[in-house]
Amino acid sequence: MVLGVPKSMVVRLGWVALTYGAVQFLRLLNNVILTRLLEPSVFGLMSLVVAIRVGMELVSDLGVTQNIVSNPRGHEPRFYDTAWTLHASRNLVLAVLCFLLAGAFADLFGHPELALILPVASLFFVLSGLGSTTGAVLHKQLRVARLGAFEIGLAAVTIVAQVGAALVFRNVWAIVVGMMITSAVTLVTSYLFIPGTRHRFMVDPQSARELLHFGKWVFFSSIVYFFAMNFDRLYFARQITLAELGIYGIARNLAEVISQLVTRASGFVLYPTVAAAGLGPLQLRRKLLRGRRTLLLGAAVALGTFMALSDVIVGILYDPRYHEAGAILPILCVGVWFGILTATNDSILMGLSRPAYPALSNAAKLLTYIIGAPLAFHFFGFMAAVAIIAAGEIVKYIVLWALSHKEHLRFGRDDLVLTLAFAVSALVMREMLRLAGFTAAAHPVNFRALAGALGL
Repeated sequence: MVLGVPKSMVVRLGWVALTYGAVQFLRLLNNVILTRLLEPSVFGLMSLVVAIRVGMELVSDLGVTQNIVSNPRGHEPRFYDTAWTLHASRNLVLAVLCFLLAGAFADLFGHPELALILPVASLFFVLSGLGSTTGAVLHKQLRVARLGAFEIGLAAVTIVAQVGAALVFRNVWAIVVGMMITSAVTLVTSYLFIPGTRHRFMVDPQSARELLHFGKWVFFSSIVYFFAMNFDRLYFARQITLAELGIYGIARNLAEVISQLVTRASGFVLYPTVAAAGLGPLQLRRKLLRGRRTLLLGAAVALGTFMALSDVIVGILYDPRYHEAGAILPILCVGVWFGILTATNDSILMGLSRPAYPALSNAAKLLTYIIGAPLAFHFFGFMAAVAIIAAGEIVKYIVLWALSHKEHLRFGRDDLVLTLAFAVSALVMREMLRLAGFTAAAHPVNFRALAGALGL
């Protein structure tokens, strides 16, 4: 036991953190290099392309990985071959739809370039659909070291592919071609996870019933999750320029660096651990309480420090065309903190086979965006709409907290203390920077952002 966390879980969390750190470093390096070679409008257009592609995947999601991880038969060939067959068939349908609807999407968002990009992007569905499910089997077996090595290698391939393409094209096709190369490499290497693995097209009736039974809530949850996670990109795409959307995308990607670590730790370690434990909510809460505190306290200090340094980080990493991201980033970090709190509860509830609860909390978040963002943008402007995006995470947390409380998974007091730790970390770090002469005091930066959000 280390600080109340089982040693095996500490080792796995260590691998997740190491992998994530390496991958994020490579992705950040890739992003910084590309911003030197490409215009902000390129990133705005690609964020829209990615939102459309991910949206089509999620609104038809069968929860293949979640099914394999949670189902006792997930490691059996008949089960994962059925899952692979359903997944591949769905992706082929999505490829055809993406190709046929390219013009409609171009008209909807008012960007003619989409009519040329999306037919090419439809190949992503084909490549990802034919990929092996062995990654999900390793996920079930908690073999995070092998999965981590794969992700690091893939991030390195992405840098070479996208930067190389950017040196040739100097436009949006650089990212499209780079993503295509990465998808092809992912397809090939997915069959190397477990040597000798082969898939065959088959549908085992019992496996299909189990997949679809569990997948119906994953399907609903994925639809809501997509719109909740991408509403800002889709809405802002019609309200601001592509260059402004690209700058917003830079800020959002930076804001999610720490939250994605916690989400990955929860998804790769906590979720399969809970699914395999077979404990009731009360026993599970007692087992997880100290480990959850340790994980989230580290996240609170890290995110608070990051928030205090946000404008400095943007100024160092990016040229002046992207510096407006420094004003957006602190507002998004507030929402990210509450997103981190909900990520652990999401994984615990999924491990307890309660997929309806994350779906309902995401629905509340989406409703906040649908009502609040247009009103805020109309009356107070863009920064106010960004504040609503952050507030949506708070609404999601409140709803999920209420549902978790119903299941006797009470973490409210812990979360209050952890939130105070996040706020104190941000204020103390900002004051230390001010005293050292590196930046202004905490209150001018934070209150200036809030004043802009309120249109004052």
